[in-house]
Amino acid sequence: MAARLDVKTANALVSDDVIMTLEMNRNSSESEMRIIENFTGMHGKKVGGAMQDLRLLRNRANLKFSRGQDMFFTRPLLEQASSEPVAKYRAQRFTDAGFTKVIDACCGCGSDAITLAQAGIEVTAYDISEITTIFAAKNAEVCGVADKLTIHCADSSETDFADGAIMLDPARRKGSKRIINPELWSPSPEVISTLIEGRPGACLKLSPSVDIDVLLELFPKPDEIEVIYYLGEAKEMVFWYGKLASGVARRATLLPSTETYCGDEQSQAETADELGKYIFTPNKALLRAGLIGKIAAELDLKNIDPHIAYLTGDQAIENPFLSCLKILAYDAFDPKKMRKLMRDLKVQVVEVRKRGISESEPSIRKRFQLKAYGEKRCVLIATRIGDRHIGILAELIVW
Repeated sequence: MAARLDVKTANALVSDDVIMTLEMNRNSSESEMRIIENFTGMHGKKVGGAMQDLRLLRNRANLKFSRGQDMFFTRPLLEQASSEPVAKYRAQRFTDAGFTKVIDACCGCGSDAITLAQAGIEVTAYDISEITTIFAAKNAEVCGVADKLTIHCADSSETDFADGAIMLDPARRKGSKRIINPELWSPSPEVISTLIEGRPGACLKLSPSVDIDVLLELFPKPDEIEVIYYLGEAKEMVFWYGKLASGVARRATLLPSTETYCGDEQSQAETADELGKYIFTPNKALLRAGLIGKIAAELDLKNIDPHIAYLTGDQAIENPFLSCLKILAYDAFDPKKMRKLMRDLKVQVVEVRKRGISESEPSIRKRFQLKAYGEKRCVLIATRIGDRHIGILAELIVW
């Protein structure tokens, strides 16, 4: 269980003595128990427990930050912080728009504020938590931008911010739990709306797991909506305002490649009368950005079902936002029928994809007794068309 942090413990964590102890044990081959004993023996039980929590978090932070092994955060702060490549991509918008000063109204552990400062922007950052600001200030020092970044402990709902561009990333976690209801985020939608009003540019980072219509009801209408995909996930939904918007209504972006697809919202594609020769899995950013209908119309593709996000067509298409698979065979989603198809085709299922089916992937694998009937590798797509549950065996096209 994570140690309970207070301001005194947070200050101790960023002290030179504790930092030195953490560095000495960074690559230790000793057991976890022995390392904890070292920490508590040198710095006391409370600080030692917090050191061990931080040590474990830093191992995860390497996936997000190049200096993750030296930075400071709690679990909620680390989980909400943008990965470095994502933050750098967003920071480019501010520099391209010509902003030289930015307010970060809810900076968390400082990931966005630091990246903006590294881009040459003067940043004034705020957070309601004193512990958070202690960590953010130290992280700025670790990343070499302490002289370009000013951090204050303040409630954004009670702070008179200076004019100019603003970065907003409302807290969406309480302890270890993720808050799904945007009305419970901090700052609240009402406060955020007030902070955005009248500014020349604003970036509002939101969760892509929340329905976009709900977000549009609660927050000011953005000039652009962008969904950013990174490491296999739709990581962020960003509402851009003012000069930070690029002139399009919707955008889906893939990182680190920075490939992008944009246009007006068109979330629904025409429905096919029957399956074509190929089936396509749209990228999650494309779906969340409401652009699947637009790309389908451009590429002469159709939905297999109005409520299922699979597209079909008769031509193989190479596109970074679509996974293309050649349909080998399909039948009712029944174990006996699927195994017969696999035997006839002499294939082995190496991946299961599903949409519109409530059954979990492990359960499908177990119930269908998936095994190799040959060397040819294929994907089992479990889905439905209308009220029919079907299984599709398909070969992934690798370009």
